[in-house]
Amino acid sequence: MGVQLTFGLLASLSAVMVLIRIFWLRIPGWLRKLMASCAVIVPAVVGIGFVTKWSAPSLQLNHVLYWLCILSYIFLMIMFTRLRPLWLTGIIAVVLIVPVLSSSIFLPLSTLFGIPPTIKSRIGGNIVSERVLWGPGAPDVSGTDLTIYYQPRWLPFVRRSLLSARYYGAQCDAWAAYAVLQPDQRNVLMVCPASPRLGPDSARSIVLPLYRPIFHLIRHKKVTASSK
Repeated sequence: MGVQLTFGLLASLSAVMVLIRIFWLRIPGWLRKLMASCAVIVPAVVGIGFVTKWSAPSLQLNHVLYWLCILSYIFLMIMFTRLRPLWLTGIIAVVLIVPVLSSSIFLPLSTLFGIPPTIKSRIGGNIVSERVLWGPGAPDVSGTDLTIYYQPRWLPFVRRSLLSARYYGAQCDAWAAYAVLQPDQRNVLMVCPASPRLGPDSARSIVLPLYRPIFHLIRHKKVTASSK
């Protein structure tokens, strides 16, 4: 159902953008500048966030930003067809828009209409763990993603991904996975308890280094140097 709804909404919004392209010169200049600016700024911000691992604090908002990024791309391609020669720019735009329908790009769009259950917990200081369910629900083909984020209390509308682990229901009790921040504040224990269905030997745990944001590392180095 989510795939059909996604395709229908994407097709409808694309049709609206085609109408905007047709009546482009009739749109007020300030509104044209606003739409063009947003179409460039949104993908740039999302791209920078992807590279630096900073994102919004909720899956819903992240998926909305992903939608805006894809729609901005389609809008720019449609506006590209205004350049001459029209027959050539039209062909180029179609070729560049078609990959949007590929599974790697299209399927994440459908997630907006079926956000999986999410459990968040602050495990210490500015460190937050988030457990997200994935799969249809059957143990053999489902599981959870346990991700550790740096989310400062003074900046609650963004967070930075530090590390992540994927657990499968066929390996352990993936739906009960959790993380424990170690006393040294530099490592985190990732735990997937034993599954009653698989026995006590199915328990999994590993201690991983906790990678801090760049500005935290710089500050930590300064403090260490000054203490010598």
